[in-house]
Amino acid sequence: MTLHEFTRAIDRLDEAVRQPKSDFLRDSVIQRFEFSIELAWKSARRAMGVSTTAPKDVVREMAQSGYIDDVAIWLKAIDMRNLSSHTYKEDLAEQVYAFACAFVPTLKSLAQRLAKS
Repeated sequence: MTLHEFTRAIDRLDEAVRQPKSDFLRDSVIQRFEFSIELAWKSARRAMGVSTTAPKDVVREMAQSGYIDDVAIWLKAIDMRNLSSHTYKEDLAEQVYAFACAFVPTLKSLAQRLAKS
C-alpha cells in the first residue's frame, strides 16, 4: 500500500461527490469513502511505523503524531465506514453519503501531511 493509492482513492471520491446526486452515485460515493478510510488509516500506520491493526488505535496515534487535529471526527469516520459496510439501510446510506461528502477535505489534509513526512 502506498501513499499514491491513498491519494488516488481520495481523488476518485472527490470526483464522485462532485457529480449530481442519484441513488447510484450515492452508493458509489459510499464505496469510495470506505476505500478512502481504509487506505487512510493503513497509510498512516505505515508512515508512523506502528504495529497495531486496530483502526481506532491508529487514529489515536495519528493525532499524537500530528497527522490529524480532530480525533473525534476520525473516530466517527471509522464508525461510519463500519456501519456502511455491514448494514444497508436507506437512511443510513443518506447519512454516510452526507458525511463522506463533507469529509473529503479532511482526507486531503491527511494526505498532504503524510506526503510531507
